[in-house]
Amino acid sequence: MIKKVLIVLVVLAVLVAGGVYWAYNRLDVIAHYAIEHYGSEITGVSVKVKDVELNPADGRGGLKGVEIGTPKGFGAPRTARLGEIRVSVDPATVTSDLVIIREITIEAPEISYEKGSGGTNLDAIQKNIEAYLKKSDQPADGKPTGPQAPGRRYVIEKFSIRNAKVTMTGKGMKGQGITFTLPNIELRDLGKRPNGITAGQAANIVANALISRIAQRVLSNIELLRQGGKEGALDALRGIFK
Repeated sequence: MIKKVLIVLVVLAVLVAGGVYWAYNRLDVIAHYAIEHYGSEITGVSVKVKDVELNPADGRGGLKGVEIGTPKGFGAPRTARLGEIRVSVDPATVTSDLVIIREITIEAPEISYEKGSGGTNLDAIQKNIEAYLKKSDQPADGKPTGPQAPGRRYVIEKFSIRNAKVTMTGKGMKGQGITFTLPNIELRDLGKRPNGITAGQAANIVANALISRIAQRVLSNIELLRQGGKEGALDALRGIFK
């Protein structure tokens, strides 16, 4: 009887060890699920990923075909279609409570910036993120206000959005509108002090930076059109946001 029990325990131990080995060496599968599941939960809209490739040996990888859906009340087919996403993670930290992400670069995303009656689609997503953080008792800015909440946290040494194209659109336009290129965004050392930030907090910081940069670009476009005497284009731009 004791021998049978020992055999069962050994088999279970082997299965558990095999499961841990598989999980560590199939980070792409885990990341695919995590991005779609938790990304949708945090942002309040659907998040879809076509392909994830991560190498656990060096922590480098990439994502393709990432699409962020549209909040309720907006008509654009999607909020964003992200081009190529390159990721570099410190491989020694992938299974720890504090994950060190060396770099995240989003290359050539296509973003819809849609005006609605209560704000824009990006404003709506940011409110969803803030509501998620509030529900999970996390400060939106990532700064600690009390005991650290349990769960995995991150330090992002460099986060970049490059060559983004933004289409300003309005209700009933089905995603059509005026398109412009957004100046590159680069954020550094997110969560570096004191003990990292959660994925939700990182998303909120990035959303803030993105909304701010788009707002600056919209104002500069209006001013350039005014100076150039392009009243027709200026009226079209104003029409989107009236």
